[in-house]
Amino acid sequence: MIRRLVITVVLAALTLTAFGCDGGGGNGERVDGQGSPTPAATATATVAPTQTPPATTTVSPEEEVEAAYLRYWDAYSQALLDLNPALVEGVAAGEELQRIQEEIDGLRSQGLALRVDVSHKFLVVDMTSDSATLYDEITNNSFYVDAETKEPGQASGSGEILKDTFYFQKISGDWKVVRSTRQR
Repeated sequence: MIRRLVITVVLAALTLTAFGCDGGGGNGERVDGQGSPTPAATATATVAPTQTPPATTTVSPEEEVEAAYLRYWDAYSQALLDLNPALVEGVAAGEELQRIQEEIDGLRSQGLALRVDVSHKFLVVDMTSDSATLYDEITNNSFYVDAETKEPGQASGSGEILKDTFYFQKISGDWKVVRSTRQR
């Protein structure tokens, strides 16, 4: 509302300057003291845009862990498809990083890669300032592909429900999975 009022006042001032105060020339020109026409004065106005304060979103520690968990799965999925353990170094550490490296070595030795297709149903079950535990019931529809061609592009998975627990540590300010266990 205030912005609209400021714009209206500025436009009115511009209109008066350009047409209402033309010094008698009637055509938007002013006549100087010598009787010679001079260009009409131009008004310039700077209208500052109304600024809305930036939205402050507070992320809870649980939400930080959940976001780190989803980043872990993105990196883990790509690492298993590309057979590249370096892709998980930013999201996994310790035992978990070692487990993933061994899993990739096993796939590579068979000439396979894994196209990960999972859905999650997870919950942070324990949390301190530098550690967290997350439980996930994963519906697994992942399937093996050729390590080189990455074919087939689509396949049906088993739909098996995996019940995994992931253990996180805050390392250098980032949440990383350091270990995982599976219920048998």
